[in-house]
Amino acid sequence: MSVFAAYTLVFVRDMRRAVAFYRDALGMTVRLQTPAWSELEIAGATVALHSGRESGEQEIPLGFKVLNIDAVANAVVTAGGFIHAPKRQAAGEPAIMKAGDPDGNIFFLSEGPGA
Repeated sequence: MSVFAAYTLVFVRDMRRAVAFYRDALGMTVRLQTPAWSELEIAGATVALHSGRESGEQEIPLGFKVLNIDAVANAVVTAGGFIHAPKRQAAGEPAIMKAGDPDGNIFFLSEGPGA
């Protein structure tokens, strides 16, 4: 047996809206899109969207390292998402914040240098 792929799973209510959000707000590449399952890729990681999400907010183990946290936060809001917790930064640590997609899935943004 060999594993050939790994992904983070995010449950959504509206697949078209969710795909557009992750594509437009975070610049993800759409690899597969169906009404029930879609896969997007960024920085070598795959995020799989699955239909059937219930209402309410839910924190998911998904984070994005970005070069400019304020610019990405603005893109999140412009694309229909929200800021869940404002940016904070401890001395010597990267700036971090919690943001959310239109379905109430809360993810993390952290600011850091590029590779």
